[in-house]
Amino acid sequence: MEPPRRFHYRPICSAPRCEETAVYKIGAPWSDGPRRELKNYGLACPAHCEAQLARARVNRNGLKLEVGESMGDVRVFRLDPFRRDTDLESVREDAPASPPPD
Repeated sequence: MEPPRRFHYRPICSAPRCEETAVYKIGAPWSDGPRRELKNYGLACPAHCEAQLARARVNRNGLKLEVGESMGDVRVFRLDPFRRDTDLESVREDAPASPPPD
């Protein structure tokens, strides 16, 4: 298997009118059995992380799954340009999100 490639773009926060670099992905683990991925609900900078998480949870609650599909809770994941979305590190929900180390 080929090693993951680093993404070559600057991810931007999904909050309206925000141009800051996103350091978090808001998502929920999804599977239909043989496949698994992180259902993307947006990207967030530290300033908009909590608001993006709240919006994603509302959207998740309205989602109808098909037979055979399963989805975990919406969480905050730290973006890492060398990891695939299913391998991203989840940030603890009971602690305020902090920016990644430089």
